[in-house]
Amino acid sequence: MAKENAILNDEGILDEEFSESFDFDELEEKLQGELEEEFSNLEFLKEEREKIGNPDALGKVILDEVWKQFGNQIGLDMTNETLNQKYDREHQGETYADVGKKVMQDQRYKDANKAMRDQQKSGNLKDAYTGKNLGPNDNANLDHVVSRKELYENARRKQAGINTEDLANKEENLKATNESLNKSKGSKSMDDYLKGKEQREKDLREQNERANKKIDESNMSDAEKQRAKEENNKRLQDKLDADEELMKKADKEARKAINKDIAKGVAKETAKKAAKDALKQMAVSALFSLLKEIMKGFVAFLKSKAKSFKNFLEEMKKAITSFFQNITSIFKTGASSVVGTIVTEIFGPIVSTFKKLASFIKQGVSSVMEAVRYLGAKENRDKPFSIKIAQVGKIVTAGLVGGGAIALGEVFEKTLWTLPGMQIEIPLLGSLANIIGMFLGSLISGIAGAVVMNLIDKFIAKKQERDAQAAAIEKGNQILAKQQQLQIVNDALFERDKENAQSDIVDRHKAAESVMKESLSNVMEDIAYDPSEKEDGKEDVVLDDEDVAAIKRQGTSLDDLADLLK
Repeated sequence: MAKENAILNDEGILDEEFSESFDFDELEEKLQGELEEEFSNLEFLKEEREKIGNPDALGKVILDEVWKQFGNQIGLDMTNETLNQKYDREHQGETYADVGKKVMQDQRYKDANKAMRDQQKSGNLKDAYTGKNLGPNDNANLDHVVSRKELYENARRKQAGINTEDLANKEENLKATNESLNKSKGSKSMDDYLKGKEQREKDLREQNERANKKIDESNMSDAEKQRAKEENNKRLQDKLDADEELMKKADKEARKAINKDIAKGVAKETAKKAAKDALKQMAVSALFSLLKEIMKGFVAFLKSKAKSFKNFLEEMKKAITSFFQNITSIFKTGASSVVGTIVTEIFGPIVSTFKKLASFIKQGVSSVMEAVRYLGAKENRDKPFSIKIAQVGKIVTAGLVGGGAIALGEVFEKTLWTLPGMQIEIPLLGSLANIIGMFLGSLISGIAGAVVMNLIDKFIAKKQERDAQAAAIEKGNQILAKQQQLQIVNDALFERDKENAQSDIVDRHKAAESVMKESLSNVMEDIAYDPSEKEDGKEDVVLDDEDVAAIKRQGTSLDDLADLLK
């Protein structure tokens, strides 16, 4: 019974080690389950190998990609406008002169100016740029620390959707100063004005000397000349009294308040735009995906033999089910759109100068995210490096196809725009010229991309076919090994069952021998009956010589049978 507890070693051979807890039946069941799993994997490999390099499969991938790109272009075009471009569109025709008037007529400016005048009359007004008091007779101005012009041209302000007057007339940006210094500063930024202080003061003095010289050469009376030169000298001194530290401090406070509002506005508007863009692109992606599935279902219905209404509904049901099974791809499109919008708006002021640059950036972001998702997916981690590179190449190619479609679409749109009727606007999609241009651009780029993607697919197919063949061979060898192990276990089970059966037979023979001996002993006791021990009521048993001889022969036969059974 040595084999009853034998176990398989690493080579699948039974080791003669003994363990009362070892169960051959459990081992057989486990090996049988593993064998069935290996056969299942082998069938899967065979099916996958049949798909690899299948022209229909490759054609489907290319068709799906081109279809996806066309829908993607529509989504990109719908979300192409940057926040800066949106602001310019909404304020089209607005000039700096118009904005300047709005700033000066804004109620906040009027209120601050009135408060400054009241403070000046009371003698409590201090010049924010010189630190000196401004008397009731001094010409005081309310200066915009960060000038109206600078704020008007600020691209981030447009991105935040804030009007110039809202920032220009903030409390921190309104400072009282003398009229001469205010005019001297003008629309310059504080840094520009304070730059080259020595040269600026030199120029101011030279200007004042020229002005005084003209006064001396004029026909004014001496008293008038004296007053005029005193006024010139005072204006010069007001300018020269500019305190660089005070001016920088005022500028810092104003810009901090302004930039805080701009940062909040940009974050808010970018978040809103990212959400809207994502919803738009997800809607377009969902629409195109659903249309694709419905078209596939309709084609399947046309190919079917039984063209009943019930069959049509069944195919449509399958199409909708398939659409919802792939719904995660739509959410991925939305995620890519959100990241693309944020990246685009980070470079918003630059992007806004090019009409389609936002679409290019979003297309690039989408391709990068798709490549990252592919490389990070668990099912792709164990794939050969060459396959990973090839698949990433396909993703990059798809991105380039998208970029090419954008560029070609722009060219076609400009060409078609000159034709009559092409300026008709279609809600949410744009002009007719734009839609046709996108279609032609996607078609041409898609064909070019299909050629490249087909070559990449062929390379992948050959690599996968070799790998699949090797995997099938390896799987076959594993099945043979499992079968060998199972055969060894079956042989061991047979030997165990055989020995157990023999052991059971021997045990039963021993039991029979014991019973027979006991029975024979009882018979012999009866034969050796002593008449003196006769009980009352019993008759004597009388045996003749012939009976005794027969009983002895029977006893001898039973002894022989017992020996035989041993």
